[in-house]
Amino acid sequence: MRPVAAAWIVLVVGMACAQPAKTQMAAPPPRAAGSSELAPFFGTYTTGGGRSFVIARHGWFFDLHDATYRTIYAGSAPGHFTIGPAFEVPLPTFANLRFGGTILTLAMSHATVVAHRVAYRQTDVTIPANGAMLAATITEPVGAGPHPGIVVVHGAEPGERYFYDIWVGIYAALGQDVLTYDKRGIGSSTGRYPGEYPTDEALQVYADDASAALGFLAAWPGVDPKRVGFHGGSQGGWTVPLAIARHAGAAFAILVSAPATTVGQTNLWSDYSGGGSHAPSASQSEMEAAVRTDHSGYDPAPALAVLNVPALWLLGTNDRTVPTHICAEILAGMHKTNFTVLMLPTGHGLLVNATGLSADDARSPGLAPGLVPAITEWLKSAVG
Repeated sequence: MRPVAAAWIVLVVGMACAQPAKTQMAAPPPRAAGSSELAPFFGTYTTGGGRSFVIARHGWFFDLHDATYRTIYAGSAPGHFTIGPAFEVPLPTFANLRFGGTILTLAMSHATVVAHRVAYRQTDVTIPANGAMLAATITEPVGAGPHPGIVVVHGAEPGERYFYDIWVGIYAALGQDVLTYDKRGIGSSTGRYPGEYPTDEALQVYADDASAALGFLAAWPGVDPKRVGFHGGSQGGWTVPLAIARHAGAAFAILVSAPATTVGQTNLWSDYSGGGSHAPSASQSEMEAAVRTDHSGYDPAPALAVLNVPALWLLGTNDRTVPTHICAEILAGMHKTNFTVLMLPTGHGLLVNATGLSADDARSPGLAPGLVPAITEWLKSAVG
């Protein structure tokens, strides 16, 4: 799978004529907030009624109640931010976010909501891996343990820990200890960065690192070592089954937009739409027929065949990066009762999107509404 760059939407505001003889520049559009601006406010906030919001340093706002997912824009003063009506559409303003101490005030046109920051323990750690030291953070819910634990495994990007704040907020809100780490050679991790193209060698390295991270979390005080597992997104769906084969203690896997197809099949599918940058150059049936004839590159079938822990696949019906309908067929054909596959009306990033194209991700109102409920119910039955 080739790395997919984030698509940023630039809104151009033209000149406004105040009088026939004069023109004046309209106000510039809001600026996306930077990670340093949001770092003091990163975390999960809850209302008295149990509604939860996640603030991610990568610049995202997520409402666990209704799946609203928006880019955060800088406001008029420190601690003041806004979100727009769709994922990467800043105007008109949908809500104003105001942070004061541990309180988030969310002021919308129809209501004002006050939420308090959840007190998580966060500990920075260093994990020994083969030829590297992985810089990581463990986020722990406050309360009696032992807790189940989950390691978040990277997709195809030079990933750092803070890329996955949304997932940290979701899983910590569900009572899990969450470990995130910088990829080797990236951020504060040492070692040689193997690159993003999923060669057999690179995937083996990433699987070794993921296995080391799971072993570290399983030994962490307050974690139930019998209830630790993985979250793997996109390319992480190739990494996680390989990591589980290395670590007999893994108890479960949640795989998001994750391919069950070969690297060649996945890349061919993506090429038809430039990874979602334009409309596909062939029909659905033509693309799927071509994908079925390509068997090149790394093949996950052997690792999936021996994957014997409960595994949940969350796949978008309109994914332009991964051929999810063929993936679902492959997984169903394995007849494994420990596999659960759910199809959501989204693109690759799990944003609600009828076309799967990147431009329509920008206009999406949020993530699939069924995403968090599906994970919650599955974890209750599979992990407890």
